[in-house]
This record gives sequence, C-alpha cells and structure tokens, in this order.
Amino acid sequence: MNKLAQILGIQFPNEIEISSITNTTDKVKEGSIFFALKGTQNHGSKYIDEAFEKGAKLAIHNDKNFYSSNENIIYVKDLQSSGGEKIFRVLEAFYKINNLNNHNYYAFTGTNGKTTSAYLCHQLLTKKGFSSIYIGTIGTQYNTNPLDQSISKKTTPDIFELFEIFNFYKIKNNIAVCIEISSHALDQNRLENIKYFKSSSILNIGSDHLDYHKNIENYAESKLKIFSTESESKFINQKILNENPNISIKDSSLTKVSNNPSTDLYYEILECSFKKSLFKIIQKNEKGDSIYQFETSIFPKFNIANLIFAICSAGLSNFDKNKMNKLDFLKLPKGRSDFIKDIPANIIIDYAHNPEGFLLFLSSLQDFFDNLVVVFGCGGNRDRSKRPLMLNAALKYADKVIFTSDNSRNEEFSEILSDATASNNSKSKIDVIEDRKAAIIHGTNLIKKDDCLVILGKGHEETQEKDGQILFFSDHEVVNEIYN
Repeated sequence: MNKLAQILGIQFPNEIEISSITNTTDKVKEGSIFFALKGTQNHGSKYIDEAFEKGAKLAIHNDKNFYSSNENIIYVKDLQSSGGEKIFRVLEAFYKINNLNNHNYYAFTGTNGKTTSAYLCHQLLTKKGFSSIYIGTIGTQYNTNPLDQSISKKTTPDIFELFEIFNFYKIKNNIAVCIEISSHALDQNRLENIKYFKSSSILNIGSDHLDYHKNIENYAESKLKIFSTESESKFINQKILNENPNISIKDSSLTKVSNNPSTDLYYEILECSFKKSLFKIIQKNEKGDSIYQFETSIFPKFNIANLIFAICSAGLSNFDKNKMNKLDFLKLPKGRSDFIKDIPANIIIDYAHNPEGFLLFLSSLQDFFDNLVVVFGCGGNRDRSKRPLMLNAALKYADKVIFTSDNSRNEEFSEILSDATASNNSKSKIDVIEDRKAAIIHGTNLIKKDDCLVILGKGHEETQEKDGQILFFSDHEVVNEIYN
C-alpha cells in the first residue's frame, strides 16, 4: 500500500501517480491529489468536479454529506482532527521534509507593521550569517535571493503552502523563518502544526478586518492567540495593554516593549530623518541596564518601532553593547514608506489601509513638508465601518485628499464613496477621481517643491480588482511614467 494511503488509512486506486498535493483548485494540475476540506464559507467538496476537470487524479474529503460512487473520491472522516495531523504527515511523506518543526520561527502579528518587522528581522539574521527565509505579504525570500510571489498570495500561508515553500527552495537544514501571521491565520489555526516559535511578537492592535471578525473584541482575541504557541521569547507593545485594560496575559516569559523607561525593555529615538535615524534599546536586568545603540536610514518613527521588534526578536545578544551598531544595509519592503528617488518631487507610496495606519503614517510626515496631498481609496466588499474613519484620518493631516478606487471588487465606487463621506463636513478638501491613475496624476499637479504627495493603500501591489477582473496596476509604475 502506498505510504500516503497508509497514513490516511485508505486504499488508493491502482496505478495512481501523484504529481502534487493541494487544497485549492487554483493549484490543481495533472496528477494532483485534491484535499477537499472544510473552509470558512464553503466545504471543499463543492470544488471536487472542478479539481478533476483541471487534472486531479484523486480527491480526499471529510464532508459527511457528500457522496460519490467515483472510486477516486474518498471520504476520510478524521482528516482535520488533532490539528490536521494526518494531512501534516501526508505532506511530510510526499515532500520528504521531516524537520518543519525544527526550524527557528520568528513570528510577527499586528494591525500594522508585521511585514516590515518580519522582513527587517530576516535581513538582520541573514547579515549575521544565519540562513533565513522571509514569508509574508510581499512573497518569500530565501537569504538574499530575489523576492518570489509565485507560491502564496496570502499574508500567512497554510500548511500545504508552507511545505511548498520549503520544497521550492530545497531547504533541508534547519533555518530561521521570519513569518507574518495575520488575524485570519490565527483565527483559523492555519499553522497549528507548528508547535514552537523562537520568538513571537504583537506590534499593535487597531481596528481592521471587522467584516471577518465582526467586532474588535474578536479581532484582538485572534491576535493574542499568537502567544498560545510555545515561544522562547514573547514581545508585546506595552501600549496595547495600556489601551486595553481588559487584556490580561499571565505569562512570565512575556516582555513588554515601549518608549517608557518604566518598561523592562524600552527604547529612545534620539534622531529621526530621511537621511539618518539614531536610537537605543535599554534592557533591564538584575546586574544593571544593558544599552544597545543603533544607526539606520529607516524612517519614520513607527518604522523604527517595527525595527526594534525585529532586533529584539532576532536577539539583542547578536548586537554589541555600549557601542554603535550600524544598520545601513537594511531596506524597507517595497511599498512601505517608499520615498520615490531620482524624481523632481516628493512622493511617498505606502501600504497603509486602515485608520490607525493612516494616523501613524501621516502624523509622522507632517513636520517634514509644507503640505500633504493624500491619494487613497477603500476596498470594496470589505469592512465598511473603517471607510469614514480612514477619510477622517487623512483629512486630519492632509491639505487635500483625492479619493479614488482601490480594489472595488464587486461593489460600486459610488457606494464606497458614500460610506467614506457620510457625515463629513470637509468636502471642500476632497477631490473625487475614480480612475486611480488619473487621481495620482492630479495629485502630482497639486504639489510644490516643499510639499509631498502620499499615495496610500496598495503599496507593493501590482493588481487592481474590479467587477470580477484582476487588472495590472502599479502605483510605482504610474509615478515612473509621469516623471520619466
């Protein structure tokens, strides 16, 4: 009996040759096993016919209400029992990867900043000579190889994709894994087969994805689940606990991080500019404070806070005490505080896409420019409650807001605009241009030498979703077209 069939406790039909294993029809190819599993909205059994049309040779499902006489469609009752242990063992056997739980996982979650922290942590570890992989919103990167987005489009891959990633890079030895973990992934226990984190961090908890979580309490609870996995080090922004007194974490291994000297691990930002930033981290201990000083080109202040979580996660012991640690090699992810260079204008592209992100980012820029012009939109078929909050956050710091499209999906732009502008009394400061390219062009015409155009919401993304179509669109490319 085939080893995979043995693990599943079933008999495979004769002469089945398996080319791949997947739980999504998007990745089915000739010779695939398609695992039809319970999802958040539908059961995967709904897609079995589609999987076979695309070339699947075998479908394994756990839908007790689904019946087929096809011998290549097999019911396995306990597929997702015990954290999907059977599926995990099948993937281990198929990919011949048995060390997924032996890697050092550096896990980051937060409403904002997890991409930056995870990506910076990956760079820090790589520079220190560790083999490392970054996994997150902008793709995957093994050591200093180019970023790749071919495997997973999610912020956090599921266990099928995680095995795909390690197989893709032919990773055999134990390495560092710097990984973003979204609230969706935590709520769905997407990585429950990973039993141990080297470090886990919660950067902040704002308001986002309420279309999925329904309320802020559920959202916050999902973020806190990152600490349910055993971790050698656990870091949390002290501000989260200050602003949410109902959150109680009784864990002696938890380290609270803030810019308040009363915190066990605190930081001071001494200088912050586009050219150079200086900061220090002070670690309290019984033998006296340990002081670590750093110089970087990372900007603005909230990104330095993200960097501090990356440094602490990587381990302060990897840095020199009482001397300047120069981090000039660090680069922010594309589309994060991305100051466009070599053009005769001040233009910044950032991925901020929720009210807290807007407030953090725009407040950090106001002292560096005479005027801010902000271009942004709100996603369709997503959390409607944050739309007016995003607009109000933009208006708080912008001299002019240009409201435009941002993945309208199947919702009318006029409906999105109506939600955003409801009860708004600053309409004279708002220009509405649905075409995002035209909106950016209009923005460039409004700024002068000491002003700045800030384009928010899409960051690194290179697609625009509308009416069921995925079209190419890049904020970066539009800016380059204008000035080159």
